[in-house]
Amino acid sequence: MEILPRYFLEIAFDGTPYRGWQIQPDAPSVQAEVQRALQLALHRHQVIVVGCGRTDTGVHASSFYLHFDGPSDHTLNERFLQSLNAILPDSIAVKRIITVPDDAHARFSATERGYVYKVHRWKDPFLHDRSHLLKPELDVASMNEACACLIGQQDFSSFQRTGSDNRTSICEVRHARWEPTDVGYQFTTRADRFLRNMVRAITGLSFRIGRGLHPAAYMQEALEARDRAKAGRSAPACGLYLAHVSYPFIPSVA
Repeated sequence: MEILPRYFLEIAFDGTPYRGWQIQPDAPSVQAEVQRALQLALHRHQVIVVGCGRTDTGVHASSFYLHFDGPSDHTLNERFLQSLNAILPDSIAVKRIITVPDDAHARFSATERGYVYKVHRWKDPFLHDRSHLLKPELDVASMNEACACLIGQQDFSSFQRTGSDNRTSICEVRHARWEPTDVGYQFTTRADRFLRNMVRAITGLSFRIGRGLHPAAYMQEALEARDRAKAGRSAPACGLYLAHVSYPFIPSVA
């Protein structure tokens, strides 16, 4: 049996029109659009793509990787990338195509993922659905004091979606920090893996700490409780971006 060459695509997408990455019955998804475009560009009846993870409805990505096995009689170069982008809707863009080892896997080969959550404080039609509007001033110092307890390898079950079937809720968070921006605030975090809804749950609790509704120490209390209810309401999807995925066989791009 012929072993087809494996390729990674790095894409970016506006998640607003989609019910997340994964194919859903009777609902638009990023995966379905990418598979359709590849089938047209490669003149094949079926192309299966595997993403680096799942994204929820309305969540965006500035850097998302997927893999697929391409034909050995095609040269998948810059011209092919341009053709693929011409087929895809405006909400999805292919940034680059990379030839990878045959056993490379978009999800399981990843060594680190990173997310950014964007907040703006004043109504702006150009940020609608691409950032979360939150008008109150936030105490960034208290939020960063709170998030310091997240660093390290520990159980994040308090911040995972209720009913999740993860084999483990242990993650190693390597970075978690808030910074002010010209329009509001931005949260950046990196870890070896994230649980479903984890970043939005941490962000939502950070908002309440930043507004003075909880002390900074409450983040540690919620983490140790291993109780989803303790963390409270999650932040909306519109401000969240998957921004970084690392692989040992792909050089990072600045």
